[in-house]
Amino acid sequence: MFWQIFGATLFALSLFSIAVALLMPYLEMSLFNALSDRFLKKALTTRYMTSLTSAWSLMRRANPQIFIENSLRATQDTAIGRPMGTPLTFSHWEQLVFNPAQIARMPTRRREDVSLHTIIGPKSQHPLTTDIPLLIAGMSYGGALSLKTKIALAMGANAAGTATNTGEAYLPEERDTAKRLIVQYHRGTWPLSAQNHPEYLDTADAIEIQIGQGAQAGAAMATNSVDKEMQKYFGLKDGDRAVVAARLRGVESPKDFVQLVQKLKGRHGVPVGVKLAPSGWLEDDLEVLLEASVDFLVLDGGEGGTHSGPPILQDDFGLPTMAAISEADAYLKSQGVRDKISLIAAGGLRSPGDYLKAMAIGADAVYIGYAALMALSAAEAVKVLPFAPPEDLLYHKGQHQHELDVDRAANHLAHFLRSSCDEMRYGVQALGKTDVHDVNRHDLVALDPWTAQMAKVRSIVRPWLGQPGIFPEPPSFQFRHDVPPDVQ
Repeated sequence: MFWQIFGATLFALSLFSIAVALLMPYLEMSLFNALSDRFLKKALTTRYMTSLTSAWSLMRRANPQIFIENSLRATQDTAIGRPMGTPLTFSHWEQLVFNPAQIARMPTRRREDVSLHTIIGPKSQHPLTTDIPLLIAGMSYGGALSLKTKIALAMGANAAGTATNTGEAYLPEERDTAKRLIVQYHRGTWPLSAQNHPEYLDTADAIEIQIGQGAQAGAAMATNSVDKEMQKYFGLKDGDRAVVAARLRGVESPKDFVQLVQKLKGRHGVPVGVKLAPSGWLEDDLEVLLEASVDFLVLDGGEGGTHSGPPILQDDFGLPTMAAISEADAYLKSQGVRDKISLIAAGGLRSPGDYLKAMAIGADAVYIGYAALMALSAAEAVKVLPFAPPEDLLYHKGQHQHELDVDRAANHLAHFLRSSCDEMRYGVQALGKTDVHDVNRHDLVALDPWTAQMAKVRSIVRPWLGQPGIFPEPPSFQFRHDVPPDVQ
């Protein structure tokens, strides 16, 4: 009896399955048609104020990211922290193009003849020399990156013949690994910071005084959750916070800053430079830096990234990287000191073309941060995708930080640096030069007068269209994933 019932049931299910399979195209069409008709009727007949279609107006007034961030603000009393920096584009590098040498100027015969050798602080007692003009930017352990990530960055930099930067934490393991290490003298207030330990600075190949950065300006920040490993490297106790002050300790005036630089230069003999977020007061700041006789200057433009920072500082403070480099280079030349101070560009530079353009308008070297992290996580990202972002492998508080293969990540970074520099060699060769540091503004042309004025290069279009005094629209700020209207 059981088997008869089971057999009949199985036969019925088989017939039902066959019937459904045969009728599915018609059922799908009918169901889809019914659902779409119902949706359209509701959308077109429901009062606008109570319909979801009103979201169209909302999203046109505030893009989805602003909508999400305002929702986050509605759930807390303190500033929200946005990762990675501003999504806005301030420096329109795509509006600059190079002039290839062909007839009047001839391209360089061999790409291998192009030199990328770079010197930071040429007038210092012990200049920092690297094989390439790409340096790893200051990215901090603890509040941002993991110890394994910092070691991987140092190893990758070694393999490519360049330098890495401590950021706001001095790690003995990083010093032991890195062949060339830039040590930050920063605004952190914890006991085990480089500014509190001259012996840390004695190990530096260059010293970078961190005044500010593009994504955070000079605002005070704090990491509230400090674990045992961070306590070890920061010298903090249970319940302590890792606080970055708004000002350097003991520096309350330009005079104090000048004295600090001279003290560091006199004691350590390595290049002493400054990192700051450029502003409309850039020339005033540069005047103080010249008085202090700094050896290098890092300008971290408004597109600079960070582990976390208030959106207002990322979107609404600081000059674009392009404008900052161009202005600083022109000012240093006007003061007759351009050959004494190395200029390092930072903030929003993503590709070999960006790097070479930044050098053409005045930079001697380029800091990369976000691009270096993405290179580290290249093939490693498959370990966490699609359920976590690649950076979860790299952050100190990432759930998957222990899964990072340091040797493999370092190898990815080394390949990225070497590949990027080989592309830059192609560019230098096509310009008819034999040294990357010979590339200059005359090798560029701007596609619009606004970018031409910012970068101080020639424009291929007149500064007005139609009649004098009527200017074309400047390149608009857009989110990185958007396609500018003029290239659609």
